[in-house]
Formats: sequence, C-alpha cells, structure tokens
Amino acid sequence: MPATRDRSRPPRPGPRSPIRRRGSCSASTADTCRATTCRSAAHATKSLLAIELQDNPSDTTALVPVIRRVQQNCVAAGLTGDVAAWLADSGYASTANFAELADLPLLVSITKEYEQTRVTTPPGHNVPGGHREMAARLASAEGRKLYARRGALVEPGFAQMFQRFGRRVHHRGTAAVDTEIKLLGAVHNLNKIFRHDARTRTS
Repeated sequence: MPATRDRSRPPRPGPRSPIRRRGSCSASTADTCRATTCRSAAHATKSLLAIELQDNPSDTTALVPVIRRVQQNCVAAGLTGDVAAWLADSGYASTANFAELADLPLLVSITKEYEQTRVTTPPGHNVPGGHREMAARLASAEGRKLYARRGALVEPGFAQMFQRFGRRVHHRGTAAVDTEIKLLGAVHNLNKIFRHDARTRTS
C-alpha cells in the first residue's frame, strides 16, 4: 500500500536553475552543467524589446546580436520609428562593435559606470584609438544626458521579473530555458500594458 501511494503522488520537480544577476545589462542563468547568459533590451517605458539566452558569457559579443534581435522584433511588431539612442554599459564596448554599428546612435560607456555618470571630467589621453569617437559622443552634453538614463531603463526590468517570478527557472536545457525566459518577458510586457490601460480608464 505505501508503494501505491508513492506512485500516485505527482512527480517531484527537479532542481531549478538559478538566475544570477551579473551586470547592469544582463543576468546569468545556470543551464545544467554550463553557464549561459540572459540579456535584455528595454524601451523607455521599461517594456522589454528583446530578451535572449546566449551561450557566450562575454558581453562584447552580445551587443550586436541583441540589437539585431530588437530590430527584427520591432519590424515584426510594425514599429517603424527610429530608435533615438542605444545605451549600453562598458562591458559591451569594443572597436569591432562600434564599427559594425556605426550607422546607429550608439552610446556605450568606455569607462566605469560611476565615472561615466558622476565624474564631470571626460576620459583623458589613454582612450584607445577605436574608442575616441565614442568618448567624444559620451562627453557631449546630450550624450551624458542620454547615457544617464541607461540604468533606470534596463535595471527595473530584471528587478521586476525577479520580484514576480523569482530568481530560478523551472526548465533545463538551452532551448527550454530560452522559451521560458521569453514567456516571462512577454508576461512582463503584458503587465505593463494592462497597468497602462487601467490607469488610462481611471484618469
């Protein structure tokens, strides 16, 4: 009889993979035995324009794929307006990225976040050659004003998802985890829409 009761119970869920935050534009998920990285791009409304799971933990190799995914998602959604500025922290800075995305209004910090947002003196003569044009953009009044908004745009998305869904995913395997985080991202966006509609009706 005890054996029959044990078999009738629903199966116990396996261990859930943790989501660890590792940077201002990214968080990490442990996928079974190897590390993968979750990165997102957020709109000024703090809605997610893209959320991606990537095998490579390097931020520099993620910037172009994430931006291309945002562009694809915007086309698919019928959003034709130009993006006013693409903001990313210093982990995404590389000469190759700046060259490939030269046609975009890109602002990527080339120094530590505190120095970029708080220190009034621009980087000195030690700026690498391939970063000097970006340094000039960031040193301008408009560049500093735009970049100062970066943390307030991307950080709340992860914080709100962690608060609502926890820091662990329920599935294992890259494909399953990627599907799960995209579902969570969609729920996050739907919540934004519902809350906006509710405020509109009551105003």
